[in-house]
Amino acid sequence: MLGSRVFIGAVLVPALVLGCQPGDDPLSDSTADNLSEINGLSMINGLSATNGLGSSNGLSMINGLSSSTGLSSTSGLMTTTSGRITVSYLVRCALPQGHSITKKDQNGTSYTFAGQIGVAPSWENNACDTTCQESVSACLMAHLNVAGVHVPIWLDSPISAIGYGSSSSYPNEEGTFFGNIFTTSNGKIPAYYCEGAGFANGIVPGRLGATTSAAGVFTNPFGSGALCSAHCSSAPGSSRGQGYASCNGYTHPITVWRAASYRPVFDPAYAYRFINSQSGLAMDVAASSTANGASVLEYVPSTTKTNQQFQIVATASSTWKLIALHSGKSIAGTGSSNGSSVQQTSYSGASSQQWGIDDHNGHFKLVNKASSDALETPSGKKTSGTGLDTSTYNGTSNQDWDLFAVVP
Repeated sequence: MLGSRVFIGAVLVPALVLGCQPGDDPLSDSTADNLSEINGLSMINGLSATNGLGSSNGLSMINGLSSSTGLSSTSGLMTTTSGRITVSYLVRCALPQGHSITKKDQNGTSYTFAGQIGVAPSWENNACDTTCQESVSACLMAHLNVAGVHVPIWLDSPISAIGYGSSSSYPNEEGTFFGNIFTTSNGKIPAYYCEGAGFANGIVPGRLGATTSAAGVFTNPFGSGALCSAHCSSAPGSSRGQGYASCNGYTHPITVWRAASYRPVFDPAYAYRFINSQSGLAMDVAASSTANGASVLEYVPSTTKTNQQFQIVATASSTWKLIALHSGKSIAGTGSSNGSSVQQTSYSGASSQQWGIDDHNGHFKLVNKASSDALETPSGKKTSGTGLDTSTYNGTSNQDWDLFAVVP
């Protein structure tokens, strides 16, 4: 069994450290009874309420991933950026470290996808049976973060590639994932979770328990709020309390533990939409302007308008610049007084163009480096077109933001 560091987030090919406990030599070949790893799959391409992942996605359960009939180059997942992101997580879940597959898209461009965890190694060249499907399903669900942000997690499972274990760095039992997202049952996908004892502790944006959590993708078959401990079979013997051996008839569940604290990591493969928690409106560069000094507003959210999409690019440790996708310009504060406006301007490296981003009760707060004030919608203002400003951080909902990853 393997032990390693885990993060949940949105990195396209996140770094996974295998064969070591957190803080140990990442090149160590020692083994441990657990897995920690990076999670950042913001969506599972092709997964809908009535359509399993294996259906109409160029993906075959009866052939190996490395074969042309196992994963098509001309249809389905390989033909879109979001689909290839799904493939990258699917392969990293299924195949072990040191194994990879190379596939071409419909235009003949080659992509190599590396294995890391190895919950279904035989799928590289052979059919993916029920055990394979359930193991890969639980792994993909455990990696889902709708905010597209990397944060630390710890995995336990009866799957031999993961195993059982514990770490004081990951104290909050978020929940357990199980099911088979490659199939449908009674017109629905069996994508399941149940709550852990730490479900609501240290809430992580984009994860179970957060307002923007992935819980909408999953169903708790035991009922809303039902705990895994009351319905799942515990891990055996000395591993008791470190996860579960089976849940609801599925024998390949994965239990996720969340870290008490973390620093978010944002994925350059994504752009991000910012939705204000109080108003439900999106951060928006007025009228899609590309001019310096253009106002930054709250506006009716759109999933397609690029003036509501921003790349989050690190400028220093725990500091980022926000680059509007439509203009290539940065979002900047204009002063240190409460109520100072926010605008778009060419990036120069000024501290007013840099932001600290941290989680707050399942949302994010953005603090301007120059003023130390928080990005907000004016309190009580829920009208589309209202200008954003910066003010002293007080933890209220008008200073909370939800992030949604978008593939540019």
